[in-house]
Amino acid sequence: MAHSNHNLEKREKPDSESRSTDEGSWKYEYLLEIVGESPVLGKKAFTSMQKWRKDILEFSKSQDNVFINGPNKKQVALTFDDGPDLEVTPAVIDVLNKYGVKGNFFFLGKEAEKYPEIVEKAYKNGHLILSHSYNHVELDKLGIAEIHNELKQAGNVIESIIGKEPALIRTPFGETNALVANVAKENNYSIILWSIDTLDWAQNSTDVIYSNVVENIRNGDIILMHTDTDEYDTYEALPRIIEELQRQGFELVDLETMLGKPAYQ
Repeated sequence: MAHSNHNLEKREKPDSESRSTDEGSWKYEYLLEIVGESPVLGKKAFTSMQKWRKDILEFSKSQDNVFINGPNKKQVALTFDDGPDLEVTPAVIDVLNKYGVKGNFFFLGKEAEKYPEIVEKAYKNGHLILSHSYNHVELDKLGIAEIHNELKQAGNVIESIIGKEPALIRTPFGETNALVANVAKENNYSIILWSIDTLDWAQNSTDVIYSNVVENIRNGDIILMHTDTDEYDTYEALPRIIEELQRQGFELVDLETMLGKPAYQ
């Protein structure tokens, strides 16, 4: 069960709720701990994950184009990695459409190439089409030219389908360092990570996916889920998650709206 004592990593100022996202100052005043647990993860894996979470939070403080969460407003963003595929991604799009909610899809370039009709469906229904690199490799293990190629190759594929290159990327596995952040900035990308990990990839339980979200939800949370073919549980948990967040009064928005950053170049 998820812990309930996940406070802000930095305390927001009293008036931060009313600040405009355009000011950008909220990024340094309102930084959320990254939360989410799974009974399936072993102790070693969970310890390693917790260390990564702590390190990436600290790293994000020094990078103006790396985001963990949005500002202190009653908004959250649903984000989906690793698609598109022919089953889960279209099903998730249909759920989002049913509830009138905008999704944020971090698509892999190599998968978008295979299923351009799914990319197009998501885009035409008003969801954001963003980048998850081309090959899903750890970008922090690559050199400058290879990182650049991963970004441009994925961006070119997406642009060939929807006519726009993304300006937001999620690095595979969240692995990011100063070189990755710098190359991303040179290519006009902001790096979007997450503050709630549903750990949908680590379990076959809609209840754990659901509880990771609703028991941890805070203003400005960016929620990580997946839409590859293995993640049918994500699709099954999604209606309950949306209904409960809306019941609690959260506005489910796209990242452009939340962060005040353009989604496309």
